[in-house]
Amino acid sequence: MRALVLSAGSTFGAYQAGVWQALEEARLPPDLLAGASVGAINATAIARGASAQRLQEWWRDPASNIFHDNWSRSLRRRLDEFLQEFPPTPRSRPLRVAATRLPSTRIDIFQDHQVTAAVLQASCAVPPFFSPVRVGGRLYIDGGVFCRLPVALVPEATEVLTVDLLAEPPSRLLRLAMNAAGSCRSLLVAEPAPASLPITLAIAPSQPLGAIRDLYRWDPARIDRWIDQGYRDAQRLLATSRPAQNSAPTADSAAPK
Repeated sequence: MRALVLSAGSTFGAYQAGVWQALEEARLPPDLLAGASVGAINATAIARGASAQRLQEWWRDPASNIFHDNWSRSLRRRLDEFLQEFPPTPRSRPLRVAATRLPSTRIDIFQDHQVTAAVLQASCAVPPFFSPVRVGGRLYIDGGVFCRLPVALVPEATEVLTVDLLAEPPSRLLRLAMNAAGSCRSLLVAEPAPASLPITLAIAPSQPLGAIRDLYRWDPARIDRWIDQGYRDAQRLLATSRPAQNSAPTADSAAPK
């Protein structure tokens, strides 16, 4: 079973749309998708049938610029539109999304039809830029705060492909904040270490995607550059470390009977 796991990374998520094009062209569809924060949005689109072309169009659409007024409200409006186009169907691939529950900082997993606009908004709710989101009577924030690359969500996978937008954080300050968040959570939550999964292909930006301020700026030139870089980085890695082709079923064969 091949899993595609997509990390947090705000607007750098356009890079993942470029990676999806390379995987699509290489005929390496995933059986299972997982994501946190912006990776949850991209994973949802792919799980529910978005082609690379359509996902890239979504990223290039000026409506995806949610940073010009009330960010939380703009994000929710955009996600409502997103899920009108990408609702769950019998043909959808299995999907898992991480969100951080407050106040415990527990990582909760939402699957398949549970992945609503509220869940995606919660998984993207980076404090202090976005308000916490209530789902099922509980408050949640960004799944990527404590679970940047949620590989633990796919324990049954035999092949794991990852796209980590923040493998090299864009600033020392962000790296320190990420490390501090992990240390604080380890004091708050006692849980067994996740099983170690072999990562078949780890895709990460070969060059910095931008400064920390670029995480929260939508700009068409940057979107185009990130999509292109994701595509080229993935192509380069696939040329040297290609997983077995066609291990995943097609959308037709994956559909429940």
